[in-house]
Amino acid sequence: MPIHINSNVAYSRATVDFNRVERDSSTRRARLASGLGINKASDGGGQLAVSEGMRAEIGGLTVGSRNAENAMDLLRTAEGATSEISSILIRMRELSVQSATDTLNDDNRQAVDAEFNQLKEYVDRIAKLTNYNDKPLLSGFDSEVDASTSTALTDSIDTGVQRIRLTGAGVGSYTFIDDGNDNSLTLGDGTTTQTIVFDSVFDNGQVATGTTTVLNFDRLGIAVDLAGADVVGSPGSYVDGDLGGKTIEIIEGTGGSFQLGSDARSADRIDYKLPEMTVGSPIINLTQISVGTRDSARLALGKVDEAIERTAKARGEIGAVINRLERTISFTASSIERVTASESTVRDADYAWETSLLARNEIVAQSSSNIMIKSQFAIDMVMGLLTQ
Repeated sequence: MPIHINSNVAYSRATVDFNRVERDSSTRRARLASGLGINKASDGGGQLAVSEGMRAEIGGLTVGSRNAENAMDLLRTAEGATSEISSILIRMRELSVQSATDTLNDDNRQAVDAEFNQLKEYVDRIAKLTNYNDKPLLSGFDSEVDASTSTALTDSIDTGVQRIRLTGAGVGSYTFIDDGNDNSLTLGDGTTTQTIVFDSVFDNGQVATGTTTVLNFDRLGIAVDLAGADVVGSPGSYVDGDLGGKTIEIIEGTGGSFQLGSDARSADRIDYKLPEMTVGSPIINLTQISVGTRDSARLALGKVDEAIERTAKARGEIGAVINRLERTISFTASSIERVTASESTVRDADYAWETSLLARNEIVAQSSSNIMIKSQFAIDMVMGLLTQ
């Protein structure tokens, strides 16, 4: 048989096999190290696409579950406040019963009425101070500023109003009183007014150049951002007197929405509304009630009973949403478990399979290495003949 030295076919074939198994072994080692069967797109484009979609769904479900827990915290805050209001209403009913009897004289009733009025004010205080993440829950929760009819905003090039934020304001029309040159600004709704003096805040009756000032009308539940000259994004600047006669129109909004799922479809959201619980709201409606006389106390008794009933109904509706959120969290946890198992089937590495293939590759690599060594025998024989 002829002997060739220019072409060592056995060596070339062994080299090809050795390089092939080394490349495959590198892939197997990467899978064993990461625990994933799909580490890059070349490992399987179709499987990668399916796996990435599942991972996105798992992430969305996880955040949705967290949203549901936060939503329960919000509703529990509101329900806790309504529970306290309910307790106050029960005490107001006791005072109404007490004042409705003739064993009390007018002086006694005045003392009872004083406590009754204090309790009304405290109901208002609870409603206006119940917030979650700076969002009012029981006073003006559904309210929003009508930007198309609020002249304080439509004329912002003249007023310098950059933004209006609601911190508990109810539906209605609010008007500014701004005479100019008095370093003060007044806002009112026809019943309640609040004046802010800003001589120590402003610079000669105007907002300083390049800055923005927030005027918080906390008694009304409105905060107004006023811009000075050269403020980016503001069409105008405020000078004392610019807001005289300008209005803020607040309308009822559409409520809130909890995003609980991983998609934008309506089935993954819960829309909700929280009731207005101030004294003048339709639920409480006790603004004009007094227990200063026997007859007014008897009238108040019926009104307070109605308020207690409506408050209990409102609490029940909030509790129903909380129960629904609890079921949502349970279902979401189950969904995360199932999708995670599916994603594991698609993407995770099969250790038994990978280790068996890696062992096979090691055997082939050792065999190829031995073949490369033994393929040198023919060359050694030729060299021996040449040296004789």
